[in-house]
Amino acid sequence: MTATTSYTVTRSVFAPMRDGVHLSADVWRPDTKEPVPAILFRTPYDRSAYNPDVLRPQQCVEAGFAAVVQDMRGRFGSGGEWRPLDWEQEAADSYDTIEWIAAQSWCSDSVGMSGLSYCGTVQLAASLTKPPHLKAIAPTMASSAEFDRVETGGALRLDLGVSWLLVTAIDWMLRRRAAGLADPESEALILRAVQDPRFLYAVRPLCEMPLFSIEGFPISFNELYAKLNAPTDRNGIDLHIPTLHIGGWYDFSHSTAVNLFKRQVAAANSHCHLVMGPWTHSGQLPQIQGQVNFGAMASGAASKLHELVLTFFRRYLKQETVQLPCVRYFLMNSGGWREDSAWPPKGSTARRMYLGMEGGVAALADSMPNHDLASDEYRYDPRDPTPTVGGRNLGVGRLSMGPIAQQALDHRSDMLRYTSRTFLDTLDIAGSVAATFWVSSSALDTDFIVKLIDVDETEVALPICEGALRLRYRSGFDRETPYTPGAVEPLEIRLGHVAWRVLPGHRLRVQIQSANFPHLDANPNLGDPLGSGVAVATATNKVFRDRIRASFIEFGVLG
Repeated sequence: MTATTSYTVTRSVFAPMRDGVHLSADVWRPDTKEPVPAILFRTPYDRSAYNPDVLRPQQCVEAGFAAVVQDMRGRFGSGGEWRPLDWEQEAADSYDTIEWIAAQSWCSDSVGMSGLSYCGTVQLAASLTKPPHLKAIAPTMASSAEFDRVETGGALRLDLGVSWLLVTAIDWMLRRRAAGLADPESEALILRAVQDPRFLYAVRPLCEMPLFSIEGFPISFNELYAKLNAPTDRNGIDLHIPTLHIGGWYDFSHSTAVNLFKRQVAAANSHCHLVMGPWTHSGQLPQIQGQVNFGAMASGAASKLHELVLTFFRRYLKQETVQLPCVRYFLMNSGGWREDSAWPPKGSTARRMYLGMEGGVAALADSMPNHDLASDEYRYDPRDPTPTVGGRNLGVGRLSMGPIAQQALDHRSDMLRYTSRTFLDTLDIAGSVAATFWVSSSALDTDFIVKLIDVDETEVALPICEGALRLRYRSGFDRETPYTPGAVEPLEIRLGHVAWRVLPGHRLRVQIQSANFPHLDANPNLGDPLGSGVAVATATNKVFRDRIRASFIEFGVLG
């Protein structure tokens, strides 16, 4: 890779949008007289602070690309009004910015996009408008409502939505103050909630949180969650644009990277690639995630992730002949990365383990249960919901992300646990994970949440992956299906994708609960519209495990 040591940064360069609004950017250019391809980063988080481990502007110019880091509409140095999750507007602004960049004398007219989280999702929206000069995108930890709803089972990502909105509200608040619209009471509320939003989650109904009553606030509660649940397009991405999907196994939006990659492959796109690391949703990608050190090669820096991204852009923006893996993934607990030509990896086969009983103890076994009638039950009280302990959430508020030991829940009775025998040999899980359970509830509506857990010799129980399903969405997320209390029905709960090594001496556990609060809103059990319930009811929830109604979890394993 040819390195450029000299470059120029021009601050606060304004690009005009079609409606006359000007958006501010910093333009990084290598010191060369020849035009070069450009990589665009669009962010709502302040362009001057943009510095993710995946790819930095300085790394772009040192590799011979120009880099443009732009504040989105209504954010920091840019004009216009901030409207959160307005993907139609973000797509239009991306299109205009890309074409503006391509028209500059220093640009070779090939433009790519990179960025993480919101900055990744905006690339998906931009691709759908098909800007003529957009040649490739590299979305990292991007989110698509279609796959997010499967992850949450139709529940609200309560903490994620509110805590993320609060972070963006700081700049909105300062802009209001600069415009002479300061409101000390509202500012005090925002600043208190930014530090710890949990007091907001006790409000009933949730849609009446005081945050959303602030005059001029850019979005309402119902608008926020409607947009989080609204797909931007049937496909979610231009199926044919060269794409490098990057995600983390503990990222709440990990399934977007995997499933959009698979969708592009199914559309005969031979120019799409997938990288999955052991990471949570963060711009920093260290080797330590949650309470686990995955080894020296697990970090973004040690794995040379930025070099892989630049290699991708060299191929598709500079048309260089370079080697690029189709799939690269980190097998957690193995200490290393693997490459493959597909996801799930070639040779992955399905393994099914059933809920049962062995010696009077709830068990997870390879064989089907032989009981004629068998079930287990627990009580779920929305007034004391099972708390979030690690997993795939967002750590902007007060939650901890990633593999966090589940022993903090040992004292609770509002869950079921089924544990396998000790594995004598290594078991490599790689692929999708799904649970099929026969269940019933005494309530009009409730949630079933499933965690697949690794239990070591010292009883440390680390979550591998998780999934949820709100009972009203058991027939699909495009409609609500009323539930008759007491009815026994089958549910399919998807736990996403994972690559995890179960070490000899460890066991697998399936943990079933009905709340994961405040990551997800606590279901009141009464079937009210999302976020509108005031009253709650305690539910008795059952899981069946007999020969007629066998409940099981299924996952891919490597031979």
